[in-house]
Amino acid sequence: MTFSARFWRLFLLYAALLALFAGIVGAMAAAQMAGVWFGLVTILWFGLGALATWYAVAQVTEPLARLSQSVRELAKSEDGKPPSANAADEMAMLSADVEQIRRKLSRGVGELQTNAEHLQAVLSSMREGVLAVGPDTTVMLANDAGRELLEFSAAEPQGRPLLEVTRVRPVYDAVQDAFAEAEPIQREFDVVGSQRRRLALRANRLPGNPCPGVIVVLHDVSDIRRLENLRRELVANVSHELKTPLAAIKAYAETLRLGAVNDPEHNLAFVARIEEQAERLHQLILDMLQIARVEAGEETFDIVDVPLREVFDECAAQFADAAAARNIELRIDSPGEEVFVRADEEGVRTILSNLVDNALKYTPAGGHVAVRATPNHRFVALEVQDTGIGIAEKDQARVFERFYRADKARSRELGGTGLGLSIVKHLAQAFGGTVGLDSRLREGSTFRVSLPRVNAT
Repeated sequence: MTFSARFWRLFLLYAALLALFAGIVGAMAAAQMAGVWFGLVTILWFGLGALATWYAVAQVTEPLARLSQSVRELAKSEDGKPPSANAADEMAMLSADVEQIRRKLSRGVGELQTNAEHLQAVLSSMREGVLAVGPDTTVMLANDAGRELLEFSAAEPQGRPLLEVTRVRPVYDAVQDAFAEAEPIQREFDVVGSQRRRLALRANRLPGNPCPGVIVVLHDVSDIRRLENLRRELVANVSHELKTPLAAIKAYAETLRLGAVNDPEHNLAFVARIEEQAERLHQLILDMLQIARVEAGEETFDIVDVPLREVFDECAAQFADAAAARNIELRIDSPGEEVFVRADEEGVRTILSNLVDNALKYTPAGGHVAVRATPNHRFVALEVQDTGIGIAEKDQARVFERFYRADKARSRELGGTGLGLSIVKHLAQAFGGTVGLDSRLREGSTFRVSLPRVNAT
């Protein structure tokens, strides 16, 4: 039953009661001639009351009918039918429609909450920093990576001014430029905080007029720029290292061509120098190829149980004459027969020989070099200790880089390629090990390579 039908039923009932009341009053008034006018006034009064009642009720029922229709439209299901299609009357229809809307709102709120949780999970797992800044430059959203990269001073940055939570001025300037320009803003800048970082920034305006805000995405490109610098340094170092022996070979060959070949006192010395520089060039190329193969994963290793005692004994025999010629005491403490490492045998020999050769080159006459193995429950540490010139603290973090020399002049004078320690590091990492260094300037150094121990528990 509709609101209108319900109203008219009530109105007719009310009108009938009024008519009955008016008839009774009129009959009573007719019995007394003096009361004729009283009866007429009474009938007119109740008639006006009925009309006013009808008008008042109509003002209520018409908005209710429109409200019921609007609710029915909102409550329509996916097939376009309202759930109240089979209801008995309009009150029941309105009740069913309101219940349907309540369920739809409940589902919508649940979906919004789920989507918000998914969005938060995605933002939290991103390595890139994401910021959303409102038109008043307050922070609307910031994920964990963004807080870390910019080192936010506030635990809850939402709603705070951008310059209050971070003092990184380039970010604020990029946001201002993004509000002023339609094109994305891209920049790179350095951030000096707990650690120095190189950040790449991209700022985009959010769609809308007026603009509701700016999205800022931050990338930490410190490692990429460092690798680019290493690549440039590698090209420069390779060019220099190749140029030096080639220039010497060319100079000696030209000297011989211009007549020194007929000088019996010097021709053999020039030929020996050419041979020495050619060998240096050959060793440099071999070292570079070995590093390239190890880094590219193209080096074929035969991973076996390597007995360290045999490797140590071979190393002692290999460098005994070189140590004696330099008046350096070489002490090699061979480990017990039961000490094995899991690695490539030739690779272990290369590691140990490079470390010992490096120690002998930088230890002055009268010093000593000690080689030992220290096993623990998981690894065996191969240690080469010398009493040489030592390495400054600022250089220790880079000595395992290719072509890096703490003492460039002395290294080239001794014929080093600058690749020995880099080869040691890459081989150790290929075998699942690590490298380390303890050194003090003018007191000596201890290089340590830890390799996986066999039967480690």
